[in-house]
Amino acid sequence: MPLSRYVCIGLVSAAALLFQVAQTRLFSASYGYHLTYLVISVSLLGVGSGATLSGIFDSRPRRPGVATLALAAAASAVAALLLETHIDPGVALAAAILIAYVAGALPFVFASWIVVRSLRQDPRRAGRLYSADLVGAAAGSLLAFAGLPLLGGPGLYGVSASLSALAALAVAGLRMRTIAGVVAASAMTVALTLAGDAIAPPQSGPAKRPVYGENITHLATRWDPHARVDVLYYDGLAAGEMYRNLIDPAYAASRPDADFMLLDQSAATQILEGSGDMSVLRASIIAAPYELLTRPHVLIIGPGGGIDIQNALIHDASRVDAVEVNRGVSALMRGPLAAYSGHVYTGDRVSVVDDEARSYIRRSSDRYDLILMTVVDSYAALASGAYALSESYLYTAEAFDDYLGHVADHGELAVGRFYRDPPVEMLNTAALGVDALRRRGIADPLAHLIVLRYADFGLLIVRSDAFDLASAGAMRQFAAEHGFTVAFDPLDRTGPFAEDLVGTPVPATDNRPFFFANDPGAHVPVAYLILFGALIPAVVLSWGLLLIPLRKVMGAALMTELGRRTTIQALAVGFGFIAAEIVLLQRLTLYLGQPALALALGLAALLVGAAGGSAASAGGRLGVTRAALASAVVVTVAFLAFDRVAAGTLAWPLLARGAAACLVATAIGVPLGTVFPTVIASAGMRNDGLVAWAWAVNGAASVVGSILAVVAAIAIGFSGVGFLAAACYLVAALPAVRGVRLRTGAETLPQPT
Repeated sequence: MPLSRYVCIGLVSAAALLFQVAQTRLFSASYGYHLTYLVISVSLLGVGSGATLSGIFDSRPRRPGVATLALAAAASAVAALLLETHIDPGVALAAAILIAYVAGALPFVFASWIVVRSLRQDPRRAGRLYSADLVGAAAGSLLAFAGLPLLGGPGLYGVSASLSALAALAVAGLRMRTIAGVVAASAMTVALTLAGDAIAPPQSGPAKRPVYGENITHLATRWDPHARVDVLYYDGLAAGEMYRNLIDPAYAASRPDADFMLLDQSAATQILEGSGDMSVLRASIIAAPYELLTRPHVLIIGPGGGIDIQNALIHDASRVDAVEVNRGVSALMRGPLAAYSGHVYTGDRVSVVDDEARSYIRRSSDRYDLILMTVVDSYAALASGAYALSESYLYTAEAFDDYLGHVADHGELAVGRFYRDPPVEMLNTAALGVDALRRRGIADPLAHLIVLRYADFGLLIVRSDAFDLASAGAMRQFAAEHGFTVAFDPLDRTGPFAEDLVGTPVPATDNRPFFFANDPGAHVPVAYLILFGALIPAVVLSWGLLLIPLRKVMGAALMTELGRRTTIQALAVGFGFIAAEIVLLQRLTLYLGQPALALALGLAALLVGAAGGSAASAGGRLGVTRAALASAVVVTVAFLAFDRVAAGTLAWPLLARGAAACLVATAIGVPLGTVFPTVIASAGMRNDGLVAWAWAVNGAASVVGSILAVVAAIAIGFSGVGFLAAACYLVAALPAVRGVRLRTGAETLPQPT
């Protein structure tokens, strides 16, 4: 196998992963959560479909060349962007889903076809070829993380096309067609980077469209690994209309004007004009925590557009610390929006750090008079269960224990969430407060919390001291003066909220961080309905597109001992690898404190480790049994030991924690990377058609496994999913133990009859 083929595989794999990241960001910004969730399944379907096409067409005399497939991957990446941004899901949802599946899968189809063809041509080098595939994907993960803020989502599509065009150049040389492909892809990358919103503007979500006939002025845009950030101004809306759900309806004085900051499709935060009269915030429901505090030291989780900072300052906070995870938000607030907001992020008493709150608080030695978290995911949860599968480590039992551990004597924790009927989110939030108080040895936790409500917004206040007549009376008076409601009164525990709170379980833990999935009143949780809706097309499409066509081609070969063993092993490895990957990335998210960094760094390190294991397996001495058993042991030990290692090193600087995370991910990846190429080599030495079959089966298992892993995480937690991943590798070892051990060394094995 020439070196150019390895280079080609690495480039198309990097291009495919770049395309996946870009498509995830685009869908999240314009289509909403449901179609975003399809991206992983769509990409894995494309990977499996490439194997199916290889199995059907590569044995024919006329077949597309490798350079042609690479150029097709480049062209399909750009075509997908143009199609996906010109179909409005609000108008034609069915067409948007169809485009997501077809156009979104094609780049993976062509990239996978190249890899599978190479494996079929030389199964003895399966380890090295698969290693090139994994190294390319790892590079793509890091390039996507670094490139998104600089190039934007559309620019990443162009880079993906350029890498695929370079792959064609690597195998075909300086021919007119490949040179033209590289030039065209490079020009498109530049154009999409400089004018992406003009060429391929993301579809506008509901909040980006006029509501009352007003005009919308688009002020600024930032692409960030966390979200696309848009700043809008609604011409024609009365001053203060953007934040009316927080303010006393009887407040008659002037209100500052506001811009509107939108993260992706619908998560929103307001930016108050700094020159306006901030006295309005004294009549807001978020002013309630300050009724019992004097010159407090405040920590704000998720300051967003700065309204919580301005609220703290108007209430004479002695110092305001804030933690913002989205660097796109903080860059706008320190840059183009600084003057408009009154330099709220850089005020004399204000310190805003770019970090994840859980990680920041755990490393902090400070104690605060008030820790405040006001609907950090904003309007994201308004979609009636659409975000039921969103895991958030801000809303877990351990998180609330961390918060209360950093609340000073006589201090408070205040958490705002939406209050709908029934008030599931507020009940879940209050249940976390009750659990955290019990963890701290408080016998009567209900005496330490109060819940206020105005319209669709609720505010939980948890005090380190129990509420007495004076403090509870002050809160009642504040609510009465401003038209708010006391939904839960610690001294009068009657009413629907108090009754429902008694039966509300702890909604989420770090092991099961699905806060929005907990709906005790629902017969079937919304999360399961969403997963069921995703699982059905995943199974049907995997069976219909990947497996049935190859079954007809393979025929009796699948009924042999080798065929059955290959099928079982490919299924087990597909389920096991995706489950282990999901658990690892969840653990690293909490450890590193930056979800986008954890995804990029963790995935890259895992794939590099797997690439090393794959390359080491090329000698053929390891065998499927030992490779699978080693994987099961390493996965089990790693996930059992990870929490202790993380707890002992959490105070390290981010660079040191990143290095530790890379070591752990690489160590897990090494044994995992040895199993599948060994399966492919063992099968391909006897029948090269089984290479395509194993690849397709593995892809189908990954498609379905990515959904089943979330189902299992909701039911038994991520630790349980880690043990299931180890069990899958044990299953992969069993057929090899019972069957004939196949080696991939120098001997030639006969074709089965």
